[in-house]
Amino acid sequence: MLKRIRVGEAARAKILNPHKKCLALVALLTVLFSFSGIAQASASPYSYLNNGIISFAEPSFGGTTFYKDSQNWNNAFLYTNSYDSSSKIALTNWAGWGVTLTKGDYCFSGSTCSGKTTGVTSTRSIDYAGLSSFSNAGTTYTYGTIVETDAISLGGQSVEVVSSISLARDSNYALVTTAITNLGGSVSDLKLFVNNYDGMVNQDGGYRSTRGNVADGSFVALTDTSQSSNAVLADALQYVHSGTNYGAILLAGSNTGTLSSVLSGGCCSPSDLAYNPGTQLSQTNTDGSYAILNQLPTLGSGETYTLKWAFGGASYTTLTSSAFLTALLAAVGSSTPEPEPEPEPAPAPAPEVRQTHNLSFGQSLHGSDTLSDSDGELRKTVDSIDAKYGNLIK
Repeated sequence: MLKRIRVGEAARAKILNPHKKCLALVALLTVLFSFSGIAQASASPYSYLNNGIISFAEPSFGGTTFYKDSQNWNNAFLYTNSYDSSSKIALTNWAGWGVTLTKGDYCFSGSTCSGKTTGVTSTRSIDYAGLSSFSNAGTTYTYGTIVETDAISLGGQSVEVVSSISLARDSNYALVTTAITNLGGSVSDLKLFVNNYDGMVNQDGGYRSTRGNVADGSFVALTDTSQSSNAVLADALQYVHSGTNYGAILLAGSNTGTLSSVLSGGCCSPSDLAYNPGTQLSQTNTDGSYAILNQLPTLGSGETYTLKWAFGGASYTTLTSSAFLTALLAAVGSSTPEPEPEPEPAPAPAPEVRQTHNLSFGQSLHGSDTLSDSDGELRKTVDSIDAKYGNLIK
């Protein structure tokens, strides 16, 4: 993220040594470039996510940064054997993944929206400072959070899109939070698509992508194409890697708005999904792309809409297991509203205490409601004390 740099007084500037002058010049150029639309990345020794289980911008495949102009977020690979580079299969078939935002015929995406970019401008900043690294068998792997910020104008309507992409060290999916803020005036008809731009798992063999819902530890395919949907499950179908079928899942948190998964036979432009979705399909076996569409509510000036979603891969058996799906749904936010909290029980009324005045010791004891003396012996003793000393006790 860019930081505002205070410019010193002219007198102080004259005494800056050459090294400090160079630093000041670099800072000035950074600010100027940011306003010219050039994407800036924060200083970091790493600029990709690869924990040895799943990778985005795999360096050994020529990927050097998480973001790539033609693919938005760089290609995703699944390691079928952890840390084994020879076991990787593509989850995005070299086309990448990411977000697409539309307002009518105005379309923004990291990948090109064919025929829909007139009147659309944007600047991008990517922060890699949240990445950590570790080594395994001489190879460096990374995990943590990458933050992408896009300032966008859609036909004169200004919005900001901030996506935080997080990968845990031992996770097989990326967890993403995308926040869209309206920067001025009321705006409606915004649609957010979270995409896989080419849904084929691996490059060969059969292919299948299925629209459905994740709930109660299960993935349930749609039986009616008009149903809302919070997930797409893709797998290689006939392709078997070492005896196992693998796949990918895209899941959105359904508690944030109206969701509908979409499929497209077109590859690999975001406009295929945004403007020609195959919503009449519940499943396809052709190479194409898929996304989850979020119809945003009308946003007032300064208002923000947030969606949490996830994209990852594993064996088909794991992807459809109750344990995996329950954990994934919990990570993005359950579609089931939280139950209303039980009301606090009303406090018990305080016991009534009867107040008496000017009673003798004996009267007070004989008037007790709580004295227990079944054989009367205690009463005899008290009466004896009262007879002798009652006049002394007030």
